[in-house]
Amino acid sequence: MNKDQYKEVLEILNFESTRKEMVILGALLKSQNEPTAFVDFEAIRSQLAIEEGGKKGKDPLIYRGLSGLEKTGFIQVDRSEHKHGYNTDVGLMHEVFRKAINKAISKLENELHLIDTEIEQLSKIDIEELSTDMISLAAGKQKIEKPVFAEGWENVIQLIEDKIYTYAKKGDLVRFSLEWLSRSDMITPIRADRLGRLMDEGVIFLGLEHNKISKQQRELFKRFTLAYREQGFNPGFRICERQDSTYQFVGRNDEGIVLIVSENPMSATWIPRNANPDLVDNAIESFDTDYDVGEDITDIGGD
Repeated sequence: MNKDQYKEVLEILNFESTRKEMVILGALLKSQNEPTAFVDFEAIRSQLAIEEGGKKGKDPLIYRGLSGLEKTGFIQVDRSEHKHGYNTDVGLMHEVFRKAINKAISKLENELHLIDTEIEQLSKIDIEELSTDMISLAAGKQKIEKPVFAEGWENVIQLIEDKIYTYAKKGDLVRFSLEWLSRSDMITPIRADRLGRLMDEGVIFLGLEHNKISKQQRELFKRFTLAYREQGFNPGFRICERQDSTYQFVGRNDEGIVLIVSENPMSATWIPRNANPDLVDNAIESFDTDYDVGEDITDIGGD
């Protein structure tokens, strides 16, 4: 390793030779007659004066530097006598450099990981969308959200999680049509617990069904409803019988709906209100009308 490389390594480790502590360490090394020798403060101060052209350094600054060197591990101090002795050797330096290098490597690895993450984020950016959002932001307009399509049970459930539950907060109203949710295995304990946490935070849930699901499925919904109410929550779940088809969706307030567009294969589309206000408003109006005249699920017999 040449002189320039040596200098770069010391700078990386924050042990530049021009630092006051490193100058004091050099004076200590020059004051030692042998590696095992301890030298006193006066010897170190005299050596510093020689190196600095006879100028006597301030004692508090020298003591502070020695304290820093001890804390770092570069030196050891003998306090058995009235005058303290100071010593350093290859073993001490080896341990300090080992720890410093490992710490520097870990720091650089973390920085590289952060850079990789930022690169990945930047590579996924839709430049057209970013440009549109920036123009909207500069003009003081709200971001124009786009519809999102999902296919398959898990993807549809995840879409509901992402667009409805993630942003739900105290006072928000979640409308939930239930005829499409025919698979009982999709109501897992984890998902049931998620709904409970949202209700505990003050999110209001209203469920609606049109007497088109099986008795077994209705009983399952009834048990969940009663279980939530026993915990002190008050989810609404009503049944309004009707023969014609109507919107099947999950929505939060009037901001948008996850509309179920097919049950075989299962598929859904997130429709933000700005994308299709008429459809969103019609779906919500239809839901509210049926819910108002519906009968609570716990009041309906299981025959």
